[in-house]
Amino acid sequence: MSRTIYLESKNISPEPKNMPLGPKTISLESIAPLQKQLDIHPVYAAVRNFTDLRIFMSHHIFPVWDFMSLLKFLQGELAPAGAPWSPVGNGTVRRFINDIVMEEESDKALSGPGEGDSYASHFELYAQALEEIGGSSETARDLSRLAPEKGFKGALAAVADMVPTPASQFMQKTFSFIDTGKPHVVAAAFALGREHIIPSMFRALLAKMNISEEQAPVFHYYLERHIHLDEDHHGPLSMLMLDELCGGDETRIAEAEEAAKSAIRARIVFWDGVLKALR
Repeated sequence: MSRTIYLESKNISPEPKNMPLGPKTISLESIAPLQKQLDIHPVYAAVRNFTDLRIFMSHHIFPVWDFMSLLKFLQGELAPAGAPWSPVGNGTVRRFINDIVMEEESDKALSGPGEGDSYASHFELYAQALEEIGGSSETARDLSRLAPEKGFKGALAAVADMVPTPASQFMQKTFSFIDTGKPHVVAAAFALGREHIIPSMFRALLAKMNISEEQAPVFHYYLERHIHLDEDHHGPLSMLMLDELCGGDETRIAEAEEAAKSAIRARIVFWDGVLKALR
């Protein structure tokens, strides 16, 4: 029997009102129509029972995994590892990227009575949530295990027959941003294609799906954790990061805006595919 694991909400101080900002880049109004499509997508209300939730999560676990590759690419650019070391760029942005890596890669989990503290990535927690409702995370775990050795394309080829087509297409779009090698493009896909849109998207899912917290506690905590972090902390700082990487350059701003729109369109297409699987 799988064990329920609860995420512990951290006390994160709000960002200072006078936080220094770089040159402005993309207006949020430019992505508002696409975000509206996400907010009202019928997939959220289509999750009516455990069978539906297993189908939903068996697709969604792959975007949960590829999120970390966007994040790790950006960490390598903004707070690179290695020796000898030298500080890079804006200290606030460095703090943000390192904070989010810590929270996504090693968040604290609460186990049963008498058990000590344990830590896990959000991908691992999501996999446990899927297993808790009777689903399988084996293919996603295999992809995660193979990717460092074979690269994304090689790993995907090895498990392709087991990956839902909508998830495969979504991940390929994610890695196409990374393959550009352009930090501002990846930052746009991350900030506006993930951090900015996730709170309203997950709120809609919580409000409309017919699965209670008692029925799927870990999944609910996962959603609520992301709403809290992304809205209050990650979202605003991810925009600062994007501003810094664009640096007011018109070409970079245009590329970032197109990447953001492309990332949101990919999410809409992904949800369309999940909805088709549910029906």
